[in-house]
Amino acid sequence: MSEQPQIISIDNTPYLIDDLSDLCKEQLNLAQAGSQALGQKQAEAKLLQMGLDVALSEAKKLLPEPYQAEAAEEADEDVEVVDNRH
Repeated sequence: MSEQPQIISIDNTPYLIDDLSDLCKEQLNLAQAGSQALGQKQAEAKLLQMGLDVALSEAKKLLPEPYQAEAAEEADEDVEVVDNRH
């Protein structure tokens, strides 16, 4: 029984793994590892975004009544929180 050749497909083009140089194999391994790391970071970013959204939502529930216009003018100092995530 003969062994099946190992084939890798890149951009829908098949290549025999035995025909690839060591440098090519190394570069392909790096590309695969980078792709996996990027996917992990994207998932982490989504979780962080969800956490930020929940924290902001919870903070908004705890805000006191807004200042009246006269009180804001008397304070002569406004602090604005800017949501620049989008």
